[in-house]
Amino acid sequence: MRMPWPVVGHERAVDLLRRSLASGRTTQAYLIVGPPGVGKATLAMLLAKAVNCEGEDRPCGRCPHCLRVERGVHPDVLVIRRGMSFDEDEEGAGTRVGIGAIRQLIRDASLLPMAGRYRVFIILDAETMTVEAANALLKTLEEPPPHVLLILVAADDSVLPETVRSRCLRLELRPVGTARVAALLQERGLGPELARLVAALGRGRVGRSLTLAQDGEWLRWRQEFLDRQAGLLASGDAAGALRWAQELAEAFGRDRDLVFEALDILAEWWRDVLLVKVGVPELITNRDREAEIRRAADRLDIGQVTEAIRLLRRARRLLEQNAHPRLTLDNLVLGLPTLR
Repeated sequence: MRMPWPVVGHERAVDLLRRSLASGRTTQAYLIVGPPGVGKATLAMLLAKAVNCEGEDRPCGRCPHCLRVERGVHPDVLVIRRGMSFDEDEEGAGTRVGIGAIRQLIRDASLLPMAGRYRVFIILDAETMTVEAANALLKTLEEPPPHVLLILVAADDSVLPETVRSRCLRLELRPVGTARVAALLQERGLGPELARLVAALGRGRVGRSLTLAQDGEWLRWRQEFLDRQAGLLASGDAAGALRWAQELAEAFGRDRDLVFEALDILAEWWRDVLLVKVGVPELITNRDREAEIRRAADRLDIGQVTEAIRLLRRARRLLEQNAHPRLTLDNLVLGLPTLR
């Protein structure tokens, strides 16, 4: 009996890979594309297992090759992440996939596999490759050794050079239905209500939902953050709003991504208010905040709600462009509507 790949959704991509493995005509360069948390890295690791798997139905998940890949210790599988550097003099570590990592890939690709049939190179965040790194990789993409498999993983491949994209078989992964994700979470032990909430927060991205389900601290932080907004929304306390902006600006200096995530959470909440206003409450994401979302929808007009969403998007864009954090966030919180 054929065992299913442990992936929720993405049947077309999995079927293509299965047929390629069965025929022995696996493409030597893949580009897996999709939003963060949709399962791109999971599929890449499954393919890395499959090409060296010793089982009858690959990847079996039980043979020594599969187990080594799972533990991250397979000698023929190299995972490259942004910030990795094999050159102490290389600049920009931490933000890009640089030339040092690609040079290491090229050196390793010239060697025969140590244990399996293929040397597999997985480049995560491939869209962050520097121009120099992408150009260096191009030669290997054009003429890969027969024992080499390259897997590029990207959230947005439009920023990759066309010369790189055109030499890869592109697999696009899209979010799946939240009901399927909720069912998976319940299979893994979450209660039905929490499973539905986490699936909605993940917006059909299986990997994101699984991460959230295991991160009780993040879920508590989200609740506290939305509680803070709810208090300010009800009170209309301008001084309190400015204190909140100051805290966010200070946090931005320590962890930009956390503040971007906070703005995304707010934008999602206001989007839910808009969904209630236009009569489709069944589509809201923040199911556990439905009562306060409905109160806001009752008290605010549609122009105020759409303006709040516009302000949040503008603030995020300005911060991405390195605008002054305190000034940007002050303007944001003072511009958001209140119920008073």
